Amino acid sequence: MLAMMMAGAAWGQRSVTFQVDMSGQTVSANGVHIAGDFQMAAGAAGNWDPAATALSQVGTSNIYAVTVNIPDGLYQYKFINGNAWGDDEGVPAPAQVSAGLGFDGGNSNRWVQVTADDTLAAVMFAGAAPMGHSAVSMVLDMSLEASIDTVVSVAGDFQGWSPGTTELYDVLGDSIYRHIAYIPTTDTMNFKFVNGSAWGSDEGVPSSCAVNNNRQLIIAADTVFGPICYAQCGPCFIPDTFDLTIQVDMSGALCDFDPATDSVDIAGPFNGWSGGDFLSDGDGDLVYDITLPAVAPEFQYKARIIKGGNANWEPGNNNVITFSGDTTIAPRCFGLPSGSCSPLPPPADVTFQVDMTNGPSSFVKVFLIGNFTDPQWQGGAIELTASTTQPGVFETTVTQLCPGRIAFKYMVEDGSGNQTEESFVAATDTSCLEPSGTGDFNRFLVRTSGNAVVNSAPWEDCATVSVIENEVAQLNVYPNPFSGTTTIELPQGTYDVKVYNLTGAQVSAMNQVEGKVEWNANNLEAGVYIVNVSNEDGFVATQKVVLK
Repeated sequence: MLAMMMAGAAWGQRSVTFQVDMSGQTVSANGVHIAGDFQMAAGAAGNWDPAATALSQVGTSNIYAVTVNIPDGLYQYKFINGNAWGDDEGVPAPAQVSAGLGFDGGNSNRWVQVTADDTLAAVMFAGAAPMGHSAVSMVLDMSLEASIDTVVSVAGDFQGWSPGTTELYDVLGDSIYRHIAYIPTTDTMNFKFVNGSAWGSDEGVPSSCAVNNNRQLIIAADTVFGPICYAQCGPCFIPDTFDLTIQVDMSGALCDFDPATDSVDIAGPFNGWSGGDFLSDGDGDLVYDITLPAVAPEFQYKARIIKGGNANWEPGNNNVITFSGDTTIAPRCFGLPSGSCSPLPPPADVTFQVDMTNGPSSFVKVFLIGNFTDPQWQGGAIELTASTTQPGVFETTVTQLCPGRIAFKYMVEDGSGNQTEESFVAATDTSCLEPSGTGDFNRFLVRTSGNAVVNSAPWEDCATVSVIENEVAQLNVYPNPFSGTTTIELPQGTYDVKVYNLTGAQVSAMNQVEGKVEWNANNLEAGVYIVNVSNEDGFVATQKVVLK
């Protein structure tokens, strides 16, 4: 029984390391200490004892640390430059338990929620954040939410846009949730709150305070953000409700939408992005509508085609409606923020080319993904093949593509099967881009006729890929396929010969050669390579060769 009791006491204990940076401080001869309501759980005689828990210097640094074993829970504490009250730090407001709400009875302590073994960041003594960083204290009011998930989280560019990973906690039991993020000073921070741990539970940020559907802060100093109401721009208020009629013209989506078998619904923050609010077309004119009770002053949504139980979302940002009474919105074309649908052009072949020369340093496959594949995007990814005439360029032709306007982007896969899409968040040229609705962008292409189209661009760029003239008939490589060595027979004159692998990397070069040259490939792996021949007169010829 004693062994069981000891095992039970040990179970659930967490190893937590508290750290403080004493840079700029004259460290007391009595040492550096920490006092808090965790001390008895860590083995001290009492809590809030300024002399009981000493920190030790980490090597020769200015960091002092102590590791304790304590159960899961919420704890408050302060650092002390000495061993008595009066030596304790003054904690800045962004690091306090009651940041944004005044002192709440004088509570100006630091806080931490312990849920796992953890090494806390080394904050500056009497500071809110580690050196070189600013503290952003997020104070989120959930009091108007009908249901609060067991996990309330924040997702943003500061933590990889991962919902559920960075939790907020109801520190004071008042439905106001908190998290302190440490952000490099002068950074811009994009984020949104999530009533749960997965996309679909995220808030709809009102357009009046949104940047690409997200919240944004420019960090110049320690900041208290809030109290902010979930899905509102400021403190919580109870808004009015009105009847809102939404109309969506489906005539421009007939490549993907069959009125006889498919349906149209809308999804947004009002239904947890789960959809299920279906539109109808009573007069058969392909303009679908729905009337809903909507909370003023703003309503966000996207329309979806429900096909065989699968939802095909329209591209772009959320549609945002601002209203102050019962309102009927003019019809808009599915997939566009406003306006009527353009006539649908005849189907045509579309060739997609992407230059990977300046793309990721390592990949084994390149894919095309978009809203026109079946299923859409990653589920219907189309693998591209290396161009035989343009080193580093990958391409595919989609025959008889139907939609007049499509959204797409490229994606690579490494040798472990990990996939990475293009990202345009830092793009300066957005001429070929439209918002994706996630804070990033997609490429877009508009067809106006039944003529074949070639769309070429570099990876993560809107520039046009230069097309290399194919003069393969004037270049002879033999034997091909080959093993070991092969002969490259050049036209008359002097040329530079370069060889590329299918990722666009140069693997061999012979400059200012003429006649017949021998290429030794003994040091290369078997596969397909591109021989590129050029001269100062602008002649360019390429040939695909196979090394066995």
